[in-house]
Amino acid sequence: MKIISPKFHAVLDYLLIMLLLASPDIFGLSKTASTLTYVLGIVHFLLTIMTNFSGGIFKIIPLKLHGIIEFFVSAILIILAFTLFKGNLTDEIFFACFGLLILIIFALTDYKRGLPVIL
Repeated sequence: MKIISPKFHAVLDYLLIMLLLASPDIFGLSKTASTLTYVLGIVHFLLTIMTNFSGGIFKIIPLKLHGIIEFFVSAILIILAFTLFKGNLTDEIFFACFGLLILIIFALTDYKRGLPVIL
């Protein structure tokens, strides 16, 4: 069941970006985890403003591609949690939970209700 509209997904993206940028201070992440989190926040911001949906400014990237990118990022974050960050419980839990959160949002978003492509 796809209960998240593209418009609400855009709101969630901006909230996730703010969470990413604040997470190193909130959770006390390691230097490596903090750097990755800041980079991920900036990349996610760029992806969001370039996506063709209500939250996008430049509307270059199709919403379906946005979703595919988020799916792969969520998988990579979960893998990193149990490989790169194994042994640092705070980093491990943060990346596992954040990856899972992105995966849940991906699974619940209706990517077919995107804006029409204007040629």
